Amino acid sequence: MRLRMVHISAALAAAVLLMIAFMAAGVALVSLVSAVLAAALVGWIAYRVARNALLRRRTATAVSHGRQPGVR
Repeated sequence: MRLRMVHISAALAAAVLLMIAFMAAGVALVSLVSAVLAAALVGWIAYRVARNALLRRRTATAVSHGRQPGVR
């Protein structure tokens, strides 16, 4: 069977569409990874801010109710 122009055109179109599909999958994967990393960073920042706020409040309360340095 001889290859005709239709066969060659169909093969080229299939190759181009397959390459576009792989590129789209790569973009989706990169987008997913960056979204997960961004969510993890936002969670870490929220954790650190909450932790620092709770620790600061606890230590400030403990210091204010403790003994004064000049009082005996």
